[in-house]
Amino acid sequence: MDKTVKYRATFPVIVLSMLFVFGNSVQQSDFPVLKGPYFGQKVPVGRAEIFMDGIISKLNEDEMCAAFTRDAKEFYYNAHHKGNWAIFMTKEVEGQWTRPAPLPIASDYTDRDFTMSPDGNKIFFGSNRPRNKGEDPSGSLDIFVTERLPEGRWSEPKNIGPPVNTDRGENYPSVSRNGNLYFFSSQGNSFGGCDIYVSRWENGRYATPENLGRAVNSEKHDWDAVIAPDESFIIFSSQDRVDSIGNQDLYISYRTDDGGWTTAKNMGFAVNSPHDEICPSLSLDGKCLFFTSRRRGKADIFWVDAKVIDDLRQKNSKFH
Repeated sequence: MDKTVKYRATFPVIVLSMLFVFGNSVQQSDFPVLKGPYFGQKVPVGRAEIFMDGIISKLNEDEMCAAFTRDAKEFYYNAHHKGNWAIFMTKEVEGQWTRPAPLPIASDYTDRDFTMSPDGNKIFFGSNRPRNKGEDPSGSLDIFVTERLPEGRWSEPKNIGPPVNTDRGENYPSVSRNGNLYFFSSQGNSFGGCDIYVSRWENGRYATPENLGRAVNSEKHDWDAVIAPDESFIIFSSQDRVDSIGNQDLYISYRTDDGGWTTAKNMGFAVNSPHDEICPSLSLDGKCLFFTSRRRGKADIFWVDAKVIDDLRQKNSKFH
């Protein structure tokens, strides 16, 4: 073959390779090289610390909600995108974490306050999207769900509908291993402000929501609840209780032998501060507790070893 022809045949391949390398370097240019589970970070023990300061939790920006998949190779969180809240994702590819980017399901509406199902195959979140295509946007937040497809993409979000969603607004959904859905709302039978409810998954559908009762809920706002996969405990945020450390604190309640709940207890200075603590979540491997705090003015993600949950249980004999 003529050398000129051979060169011309090879040149486009070289150019494409260079463009790929250059494009990838630009994409990663403002994101550091990070390797290993949890971005190579060590989980704080005993007292919560800010998560990935300056990288995920950025000064003067808002981030909230967090979830690692069971293998700790994917990380999801909420941040602003084009003026709305969106769900961002970063994953470990060939040993290196990618620059975070919004999921393709991001839209002109807000997608916030999400949690993942224990198997990592569903994301539940609150949104003001239209309930159905062609309709006007919802006047309040509804609960939506997106499912992981076989090829790894996330499906078009679906409104889970009644009896969970109403015109009063429902948000911060969290699902247990058996499919029971926990969320907060002010559905008319609350004890004061917003209360936490459960809608049980029965015969392939959600049942009429049940208020969790006074052991968990109060006359104040009770919201942002994450349920343990086995429903053995629930962690949530509550506002202005008599034992509050800050304006909004995280509380914990444990399942009793008769199926009820222990009286919710403030989680103390291991997680709470004189500022707002909201949006608790659990890594799917059960090793980390995440939450959001405004102790720097804006919303940042904090984390701590989930052993703090068992430590709190042991401190009070009524939790046994």
